[in-house]
Amino acid sequence: MIADTRSERATQNTFFSRRRPQSRGQYRLPEWVWGVAIGGVVALVGLGFFLFVGTGGSDGSTCDSELASLPGKAAVTAEGFQEEDFALGEMIAYLNQADLAGASDSFYGEVHAFTHNVDADLRAVDEEAAKRLCELVLDLEQALEGNSLGAMSVSAANLREELRDAAETLGFPRPGG
Repeated sequence: MIADTRSERATQNTFFSRRRPQSRGQYRLPEWVWGVAIGGVVALVGLGFFLFVGTGGSDGSTCDSELASLPGKAAVTAEGFQEEDFALGEMIAYLNQADLAGASDSFYGEVHAFTHNVDADLRAVDEEAAKRLCELVLDLEQALEGNSLGAMSVSAANLREELRDAAETLGFPRPGG
């Protein structure tokens, strides 16, 4: 009977905790608490890494290939750039009036189709300019989904400027003067 009690005590002490000698009045956290804490920190750092790196953010990988063509004007012309510039100006005016529905309606349709359809022509002449244009189109699409007036205004103005540059790159007169 005595041998059984000792082996139970030895198993219990080994399995549940290993206590180090400590001074009277000091309390040390068990090793498993430290293990859980360190494991949690490692898991958070790993999750943060994958969220930051894994999402790809604005690394341009989405814009390494052409934007999908959309139904609308397929021919890229000087008049198309002029109409696009005017329509983006209207969109910015809607945003200045806090009219999200008007801004969204003015972008989606012919304006949106043109931003996608110009990609192939621009990419044939200047790959980097096409990638910048693609990124700005995607930024504006995301801003419109987020309903942030500030982000939409900045994205629309940047896209308008990039489209003006694209017109010049393709040999057309710069819209908007």
